[in-house]
Amino acid sequence: MPSQVSDQQLGDAVLESVQHGSFPQSEDVASAEVSSAALPKLLEVVGRAREDTRDQIRHVSREASSDVDGWIAQARKLQGDIKRSQETAQEIVKQAEASKGKTERVQDAASKVSFLHAEMSYNESLVRVVEQLQDISTLLDSAQDAAVHSHIIHALERLEDAEGAFRGLGPFENARVVGLLKTKADGLRSAIVENITEFWHGLVMVDTTEKKITLKGELERDTTVHMDTVVEALQKLGLLDKFIARLSRDFDSIIVSPRLTIGADQVVCALTIEGDDVQIVGHIGDMSVKAALEDLQAISEYLSTRLPPAIATPLSEKLIPIIASRLIHYWLLPTVPLSTEDVPDFQETLSLVLGLVEYFDELGWSGQKRLSDWVDQAAGIWLARQKEVAIARVQKLFPRRVQDKKSVERVETQIITRGDALHQSHNQQEPGKAEHDDDWGADWDEEESAKEEVKAAAEEIEEEDMSAWGVEDDEPEEPKEESKAEQPAEEDAEDWGADWGDEDASKPAPTETPSKFATTHNGNGNGNGHGIAPQKSAVDEVVTLRETYTVTAIPDSIIEIILQIVSDVGTLNSTELVKSVIAPASGALYTIPSLLLAMYRATAVMHYQRDIAANMLIYNDCTRLSDRIRALLQEQAENDKNSPLPKLLLPSIRLKPRLENDIKAIEGFGKRAYGREMESQRTIIRDHLDAAQGFSSCTNMPFASECDNAVMMTMDRIAAVKNDYAPILSHSALLQSLGSLVSTALSKFISDVEDMSDIAEDESKKLHGYCQSLSSLSSLFQSEDENGEVREMAHMYIPNWLKFQYLGEILDSSLADIRMFWVEGALSLEMDGEEVCDLIRALFAESEYRRKAIGDIRRQSSR
Repeated sequence: MPSQVSDQQLGDAVLESVQHGSFPQSEDVASAEVSSAALPKLLEVVGRAREDTRDQIRHVSREASSDVDGWIAQARKLQGDIKRSQETAQEIVKQAEASKGKTERVQDAASKVSFLHAEMSYNESLVRVVEQLQDISTLLDSAQDAAVHSHIIHALERLEDAEGAFRGLGPFENARVVGLLKTKADGLRSAIVENITEFWHGLVMVDTTEKKITLKGELERDTTVHMDTVVEALQKLGLLDKFIARLSRDFDSIIVSPRLTIGADQVVCALTIEGDDVQIVGHIGDMSVKAALEDLQAISEYLSTRLPPAIATPLSEKLIPIIASRLIHYWLLPTVPLSTEDVPDFQETLSLVLGLVEYFDELGWSGQKRLSDWVDQAAGIWLARQKEVAIARVQKLFPRRVQDKKSVERVETQIITRGDALHQSHNQQEPGKAEHDDDWGADWDEEESAKEEVKAAAEEIEEEDMSAWGVEDDEPEEPKEESKAEQPAEEDAEDWGADWGDEDASKPAPTETPSKFATTHNGNGNGNGHGIAPQKSAVDEVVTLRETYTVTAIPDSIIEIILQIVSDVGTLNSTELVKSVIAPASGALYTIPSLLLAMYRATAVMHYQRDIAANMLIYNDCTRLSDRIRALLQEQAENDKNSPLPKLLLPSIRLKPRLENDIKAIEGFGKRAYGREMESQRTIIRDHLDAAQGFSSCTNMPFASECDNAVMMTMDRIAAVKNDYAPILSHSALLQSLGSLVSTALSKFISDVEDMSDIAEDESKKLHGYCQSLSSLSSLFQSEDENGEVREMAHMYIPNWLKFQYLGEILDSSLADIRMFWVEGALSLEMDGEEVCDLIRALFAESEYRRKAIGDIRRQSSR
């Protein structure tokens, strides 16, 4: 408050301002209030000063009266002279300055008028501002008095009025006196905020040490402070959201998080509510979702009954999403059933969650949409959980089950006619006949109708992978054509050949190759490749094909999971569970088998990499898996005939399209693994033989030793491959793969020999010795028939075996013998005329006999 100033001092200050235009030097006088009671005194001082001035003028006039008369006379005379002079001057400048003088006088008068108006306006504004400042000062004093007496709302209202008055000061807002008043208002506001904060902490007590929160409705100070009053004051101050956010964080960290968070020790803190206190004490014994939801409802009731809606509703917007997130993560997701036995419990849990959501709605709270959405999406969440668990199960299962190996038997019964290669009579007469297929997806019943097509396929044997089970068989025509067809190409055909399960019983069984029945049918091969056309007969024969091979436990494990999925679909659509919330999503379980099979294909190479011949294990497992899937589809088709499930949920209908595509993918994956393995081994064999540098210097040291080592390393490699493959592949697949590798080695050797333009006698003998060494590989293909007799089966599995044998004979034979092989023997079935002619030129010097032999061979081949 400014100090008291007397009316006399105010009058003197006003008089000094009027007489001399000076401003009071005293700060107290300058800031003093001019009340209406002081006006009479001010008028008295001004009036007295006016009378004093008049008296002084009268006194001066009386003293100078004698001189004044003379001065007046002289002045009158001078005035007359001046007047005349002015009239003369005015006449002179009248025309030039008449208008200018008038304009200047007008402008001068206008500026004076404008200045006077501005002064009057300023004085009026100053009076108005002074009155406003007085009002503001009065408002601040009133707010201060209300705050002292804890009338917070009244104090804030006066502060708001003062702030509005500040905004009406216009250009005087930056005046010093206004700054002083604003400083006072800010200090008063800070004091009120401090008091409100103190009241809040008295009503909302947070004890982090004791993990306790206390909420009170009123606080006893000089006067009773209610929660509603504090909330209204915080709203006016714009601080309510800040305090609610702080309360939300404290409530979550002290109460919600300990109650809902499940740590690694699987221990959850217990919640107690007593009076105004909510506290975390000890550990909870009931770990059920129901207990958690009951505690959440108790928390909600506690907050709604002790906090006004102005706090409870915005607090729920911040707290409920946090509660929903923790509840879903720690409590609801683990309750998603992994087996159908837990579906009723899960259904009950969803009902409890909906009850909690409805309770929040009754309270008028918000933020619970995530919980209701989670319940609505329970079926999709359950399905995603099933996929996740299935994938996790497979990821955990594969590394362990890949180490579990067992032998399995594959049995296939075929009805064949006497004309088929599987028929015993045919087999006895044509043991050397092994046909080929140049493509994985070959049609086993397709016949080769032209000699040129057979020859073209035979020339590509180094480019194809041989099937582990067999190749197609051509229908014999003429002896020569049939012998020509005995040159199969290597291939990577699928195990057991054709699609066994898709054949119509009314159609004849697909023709198989000798490699599939070499161990089950008796055949006496003569090894010369001469085929005799079978006798026509309408007699059919039933042949049972049996093969054992090694697989891991992975295929059976995948089938177990698929069977469990089929069972779960049936259970979920049973009378007891068909109305459950997840029953509509049961049909989507049929997508999981394809997911698991894709997972298998994506990770198989990594899981099998520790095994020797891992690609062959993959091939066997793919074969086993595709067979079991086909059997599963057939079994489901039979079972579905009496199934109570809706048609759209029948496994045979829902699974068949997907699994048929998966079977193709699995079989293709197995074939590629088989092809990679075979190509890798063939590359190694070619590299070994490349060390011989074409055998062109096989009799010259040190190249001779290199050639010897190349042949021995090739034979050793093939023997080592047999040892690696024997425990894994079936017998026929083993022979077929070995036949492919031997065929690669023989093709490389034949090509190198045929590329030699000149073969000396000693080189011919050395090359013949290599032929004999490589011919010893036929022991890998020997087998015993039912009578215990050893059968030579090399020609059945090695497409170019007979050609290689003829090459060895050519290297050790005379020109006449070679001509006889061509004219009277079967050499023409294994080599074309130019090949034989080139060999003759390399082996024999130019002579009449050589020209004659070449001419005879050419004439014979052109027929």
